[in-house]
Amino acid sequence: MKIRLPYGGQYQHFDTDDFRPLLTFGGSYNCKFPKPMSLSAIESKINDGLNSLKVNFNHAKVLTVVNDGYRRTPTAELLPIVWDYVKNGDFIVATGTHRRPTESELHAIFGQLYDKIKPRLYIHDCYDNDSLLEFGWTSYGTPVYLNRKIAEADIIFTINSVEPHFFAGFTGGRKSLIPGLAGFETVQKNHRFAKDINATSLSLNSNPLHLDLEEGIRLIGNKVIITIQCITDRDGRMLDLFVDKLNEAFMRACARAEECYAIELPKKFDVVIACCDQPLDSNLYQLQKAQEHGGRMVNTGGVLITMGACPEGTGSDYFMKLADKYPTPKSVLTEGINDDSFGIHKLIKTARQLQRFKVFYVTTLDDHQVEKVYFKSFKDIKTAVEAAMKEFNNKFELAVLEDAGYSVPVIKP
Repeated sequence: MKIRLPYGGQYQHFDTDDFRPLLTFGGSYNCKFPKPMSLSAIESKINDGLNSLKVNFNHAKVLTVVNDGYRRTPTAELLPIVWDYVKNGDFIVATGTHRRPTESELHAIFGQLYDKIKPRLYIHDCYDNDSLLEFGWTSYGTPVYLNRKIAEADIIFTINSVEPHFFAGFTGGRKSLIPGLAGFETVQKNHRFAKDINATSLSLNSNPLHLDLEEGIRLIGNKVIITIQCITDRDGRMLDLFVDKLNEAFMRACARAEECYAIELPKKFDVVIACCDQPLDSNLYQLQKAQEHGGRMVNTGGVLITMGACPEGTGSDYFMKLADKYPTPKSVLTEGINDDSFGIHKLIKTARQLQRFKVFYVTTLDDHQVEKVYFKSFKDIKTAVEAAMKEFNNKFELAVLEDAGYSVPVIKP
């Protein structure tokens, strides 16, 4: 049997005859994605949701907050529908700690309205202290520095998508503002909770990172935050959406996202290929989302093969420099466990996985870059699978997790 897996906008192929049965999960196979919404259904649901909230927009200064290119939020599709509500206000891209979007990415984000929006468009820079204001401190000890455009607005209108997130529980909701429009110190302090074992996909109530985010948002005060929270499939097509005040829409979207993205499995497997689609395959830093989800379905003593092209490279110097300080998994779990440096959670989560199974990476990156952060490096999936076969004397069950950056296996024997 031939199988092909997406890789850097193309495909890699390999033959599965040597290790049947092959089981594939997520993506287009046994996912629970409903039929995409029609444009008329999208328009109707947005208009119905905003109808009871439109009084808030009367003579108000609106700040519209949108995602950067690392989320598959269909912003360009939604903006024309809400244009009458937001057209006289300012717009800002919530980059968090990510790089500034390119001009082509901005065209893709804003679509046909980009030329109208451009004169009033701001790109958040978490390192620009002059653009930040302090809103207070959370009880978790996180200082909340946010873009001053938040204070200048009467209404904040956010457009976001909600998917499982490997340490925040879910993307979306509060993440438009923290980390989206936060200063680097705020993001760093909040991210120190990513080391907690409860900071994982689908987890909110016991997740200290999420609870810290919620407190941070409340420090903004009584400012009205209205939102569209989207649920999309792997191609960015709209499956559902929720329009309301921020927290109400976010919590309903989380429940819907779990219905769509969580995949119940009866057991774990010896070898798992976690195949990451765009845009989360863009760099090594983003690719760990697929690694964390794939690791949920690997047997102790097994092999996880994480697959993503990483055309942008490592994506962050932070955790690469930390790997110099903690060159082995053992060192980061002993000496680094109390280190709150930004990016340390990446190394700690990997080191915990390596206590249970091996982790291979298939990327276009230099082998040294991959192996520096504790992974074994391969250039193609066929070679990686052949190496896994040797670990089991050629006898094992292989499973593939498609769209692994978003698909979350839940083991229910």
